[in-house]
Amino acid sequence: MKHLKKLSLILAVLSLICSVSSCKKDKDNEGGSGSNKYEYQGKTVKITLGDYRSGNGDGAWIYFSGEGYTDFVQLRFAGLTDYTIPTGTFTYKSPADATPYSATKNFKGAQVIVNNVADEVNGGSVTIARDGDKYTINFNVTTAKGPLKGSFTGTLQKI
Repeated sequence: MKHLKKLSLILAVLSLICSVSSCKKDKDNEGGSGSNKYEYQGKTVKITLGDYRSGNGDGAWIYFSGEGYTDFVQLRFAGLTDYTIPTGTFTYKSPADATPYSATKNFKGAQVIVNNVADEVNGGSVTIARDGDKYTINFNVTTAKGPLKGSFTGTLQKI
């Protein structure tokens, strides 16, 4: 009977450890630290997916999908080959600006879409760092309807 109690206690502890470690693994698959989000108009949206796409012959577009099918952020980089993800710090440069656009210093545009309504970026910066196949992307930009700030760390799917 004494051994049965010890065995039951050991099994209970092992069960608890397995349960906790499996929850951690699920969280890692969702982006790890939970910092994958953006804030816009007083609302925080969890980023559920990051991807990059062809810029139709003019660079790359990076998308961050929100919790719903109607919420996402798009960042556009021009002057690069399609599907290229640049690294560094980039400031917004409007096509109407008098100074020349530099693919190593600027991003061409961005927008946030909430409930299928778009708001174009009109200023700010984006920072992209790469470590192996993982990217850390931070954006702090402005729109006509207010600031848009977010961060993403993880892999980007090629679309």
